[in-house]
Amino acid sequence: MANSAARPRDFSGYGEAPPKFKWPGGKKVAINFAINYEEGTERNPLLGDISRDSRSWVKCVLPESERDLMQEAEYEYGTRVGIWRLLRLFKEFQVPYSVFVSSEALLANPEFAERLKTEDCDMVSHGTRSISRIGLTEEMERADLRKSIQQTLDLTGKKIVGAFPRPPITANTRRIMAEEGLLFDSATTNDDRPYFADVSGRPMLIVPYALDTNDARFWGGQSGPGYTGSTDFFDYLKDAFDVLYRESDESATIMSIGLHARIMRPGRVASIIRFLEYVKAFDGAWIAKRGDIAAHFARQFAPANTWNLETITK
Repeated sequence: MANSAARPRDFSGYGEAPPKFKWPGGKKVAINFAINYEEGTERNPLLGDISRDSRSWVKCVLPESERDLMQEAEYEYGTRVGIWRLLRLFKEFQVPYSVFVSSEALLANPEFAERLKTEDCDMVSHGTRSISRIGLTEEMERADLRKSIQQTLDLTGKKIVGAFPRPPITANTRRIMAEEGLLFDSATTNDDRPYFADVSGRPMLIVPYALDTNDARFWGGQSGPGYTGSTDFFDYLKDAFDVLYRESDESATIMSIGLHARIMRPGRVASIIRFLEYVKAFDGAWIAKRGDIAAHFARQFAPANTWNLETITK
């Protein structure tokens, strides 16, 4: 396994010798659908923020300190329509998924929080709010993680064992996750397989994420060139899966598909329907919750002193 204990950054990874393993049942590619559920926690003057959120395809000429009802409506679509569409879709195809949850969004939509108690999903911490973490002290960062974990447990009954906090990710972030009892960190995009990273002299499990196979590209911005239609998105997802499947004969891989309830309008969700129909034909495809991916890998490869390994035996 890759070992970066002596270096602050690991540019080598597995190199030419990735670990030989398969997912449960001999599966080759683990596909994780990650719903980033944030609606209602974005920056808004109603919440006391000095500026509103601008992450939308809806452009605005109003001062940043003022509300824009059209931009707000894009977020409201996620709670009113988009999330229920995704839940129906995953139920139809009988596939599990993960929710990267900004925990205060559960307060904004109690009906959804209640529904999560019985859904075939797991929860990954996305902080308490969908806002930038610039300027947070270590104490503030720790308090936010603790609150998001407890709030999610109280409202859904589901225990969080992994995190993908809103950026920026600091040198303290991963250590705080480990010290607060989390098994894995997903706040990186640097591999197609899980691995262990050194955190304060002990290994911590990393389950990488991806920004290219992500519907945020419909809105453009930092996730890369924008998708213009469902065909773009489906073609990219299909190509990514095909290459990973081709590379996974001896060493299995992960494919993360990031979704946002507010972005999943009818013409866009058509790409997810087509992709689910496509991968269902592959015996080697394993659609799984992120926690199950983490636990399977950890059971095979985790050193005895791995951070919070006991979470997968409880």
